Amino acid sequence: MNTKIDLTYKGITYTLEYSRMTVKIIESEGFELEKFSKQPMTMIDLAFKGAFYKNHRKVSASLIEEIYANCKNKDALLEKIVDMITECYSSLSEEPKNDEGNVSWEVVSLSPKVETQE
Repeated sequence: MNTKIDLTYKGITYTLEYSRMTVKIIESEGFELEKFSKQPMTMIDLAFKGAFYKNHRKVSASLIEEIYANCKNKDALLEKIVDMITECYSSLSEEPKNDEGNVSWEVVSLSPKVETQE
């Protein structure tokens, strides 16, 4: 979740980025990374629109569509947006950077031990 895109349209700069919360929002709207190439009309729209949610939530859907329509090099832009979403997914399984205050855990079996007779 370190990647950002600064996009300037009509003199206004928009910082596109994702957080876990914004990925949850687009998922609730139907986004599925696995379907990105199978349903491009839906997934591209959700991914591009979702990149505005963190910093520009009040930008209208029609303006976002207008911005996308005027973007050059869309393939590279979409590739970077997918990378940003993937970074959020990867962050779910990252290990903590230090040990202080970390949670420890262990598996406890609640199944009764069965004695075997020989």
